Amino acid sequence: MPRLLAVLGESHPGLSVTYVEAEPPQAVLAVREDRADIALTFSYPGDRDDPHGSSARGLSVTSVGSDDLLAVLPAGHPAARDGVVDVSSLAEESWIAGCPRCRGHLLELCGRAGFVPRIAFETDNFVAVEGLVAGGIGVATLPRLALESFPQLPGIVTVPLPDGERRTLHLVTAHGAARVPAVRAAVAAIVGLLGT
Repeated sequence: MPRLLAVLGESHPGLSVTYVEAEPPQAVLAVREDRADIALTFSYPGDRDDPHGSSARGLSVTSVGSDDLLAVLPAGHPAARDGVVDVSSLAEESWIAGCPRCRGHLLELCGRAGFVPRIAFETDNFVAVEGLVAGGIGVATLPRLALESFPQLPGIVTVPLPDGERRTLHLVTAHGAARVPAVRAAVAAIVGLLGT
């Protein structure tokens, strides 16, 4: 988000931008209720409660990229040396879970690996997740974009999860919203930053 705001500030200095953080269902609702022009949302493969289904009916939903999920481990963890984490090797660990959608994906990911994760802590704050992992409190998964948005804390290592463990990023707008110059500029900046 800071990079997006900087890009928009440089390329469109007169554009007024506000930012509100919300989970995908609430972000889609904000667009539907005309409280937001654009929602940048995400979904996981197999989401049972996909915010881009019936709740987005009548809105424009465009996939604009993907975001790999990474295992976040204490630096000395045996799996930290692996090129790709075998999730089943983390079955005995305490886990740190995130937002409800991320927690649901964690449960599904671990279920496919044959176990139910022992979730010790839950927080939406990815810096807090890193701090808990660095302190040896547990292990976690985080999206690459979150990890790249802030300098990584010392004492953690990130390792890729198996292929296909990624979330899809979506832009949600009202139909025809791109005809509004400010919305068009913001959409172009988001797509440019995500590389799609």
